[in-house]
Amino acid sequence: MRSMSLSVSPAHSTASASGSTSPAPPPLSPGRVAAEEAAAQNPFLDAFFAVDKDRSESITPDELAAYMTSSSQFEANFGEKWMKLFDENDDGAITLDEYCNVLGLNPKQARIYRLNQLKAECLRSNRLPEDVTVIASSMGLEMQVDLTEIFRDAQRRGKDEKDVAGRLKQKLDGQFGKLWHVVMVTGQYWASYSHEPGLSFFFKIGRHIVMCWKTPGV
Repeated sequence: MRSMSLSVSPAHSTASASGSTSPAPPPLSPGRVAAEEAAAQNPFLDAFFAVDKDRSESITPDELAAYMTSSSQFEANFGEKWMKLFDENDDGAITLDEYCNVLGLNPKQARIYRLNQLKAECLRSNRLPEDVTVIASSMGLEMQVDLTEIFRDAQRRGKDEKDVAGRLKQKLDGQFGKLWHVVMVTGQYWASYSHEPGLSFFFKIGRHIVMCWKTPGV
């Protein structure tokens, strides 16, 4: 078990910590990076994810318009065609489920594909996506990617912040074994905690600071 103590102000997203943590993992070898990126490409999914930059699994007309301005190769009515083709319930947004349904793709496999692509990108650059601020961590980069994406999924599905935290803990317990602890805050906080080596991660996405750590199950 590792013992940690830290305080954080969300305005600065910095932390000081005492205690020992697991050393950072060595950089990924070029051979493994190539292997990660060798996964079969899917141009249809790549197109959706290129537009869905905030990874909300929902594309709005504004996002389509912003994507169109990034290149001169699109027809003027490109966005209108996409909305007409993929917005099955006419609610003004194209969800990943709708997109996959029209193209005969499996949404679950699409999410796995995106996660694998994101991991390859993060491992290649040796950093998390730009909207993630690491406050304190003792775990490897690949697992950090897993946790941040599990949190994003919990945000999409959760009814409120309590539900999001519960979903995040449930998923972590199921995927990585018990016993995970999850705390979400939006203001300044102080924390003192113990965790299994290599299994703690505090990060900030948007206005939320998320604290996750694992202790032995009983």
